[in-house]
Parts: sequence; structure tokens; C-alpha cells
Amino acid sequence: MIDNVRDDLSRKADSARSELGDLVWLIRMAVIGAVAGALYTELRKPPEQRTWNGRLLGVVPYDFRLPSLEQLRAAYWNPRSPKIFTARPLGVGWAVNIPTLLRRLGVRSTITKGR
Repeated sequence: MIDNVRDDLSRKADSARSELGDLVWLIRMAVIGAVAGALYTELRKPPEQRTWNGRLLGVVPYDFRLPSLEQLRAAYWNPRSPKIFTARPLGVGWAVNIPTLLRRLGVRSTITKGR
């Protein structure tokens, strides 16, 4: 009986591992596709019109310029902003504004309060 339970749990764990692996593969392919799409969008433009930042399909932000420390701080640590997701300072997609996320999750701390 214990062997049956162990085998059943092992099968369920293998199934969950396989499904999680499929999800990771799907996310990885979406990220690679977004980066490729953003690069394609910029490379289609004449060299003098390339800004290396913008929105892919009008939705997904991208920026391939080297960010400043202020841009990094504004994206990841801006307690004054009500936005949880901000444009990434480098790459494709969104950054998570940590203090705003913590505040929305109910974490009360002086760190998460805006100045």
C-alpha cells in the first residue's frame, strides 16, 4: 500500500515537473521573441532614426540604452509612484517597483513610504 502511494506521488510530481518545465519554456520563448521583435523594429529604421527604445506592438516597453543610476532607482525603487510595474530601464518588459508592491501587499515599513 505504501508503495502504491509512493508511486502515485512520484507520478504526480513528475507530471507537475513536466508542466512547470513547459511553462518555463513558454516564458523563455516569449522573452526571446520580444527581444528579437524589439531589435527587428529598431534595425528596420534608418540608422539616424534608431532610438533603441520604444514599445513593441504598442504595448511592451523596450530600452537598449545604458541606464543611469537614477533610471534604475526610478524603475525599481520609487516609493512616491503608485505604479507597481514600470518600464524596464534596460531590456524588454517591465520592472517591479518594490516599495509600491510591498505597500500594496500590506507590509508597513518606513522604507515603503514616499517622501
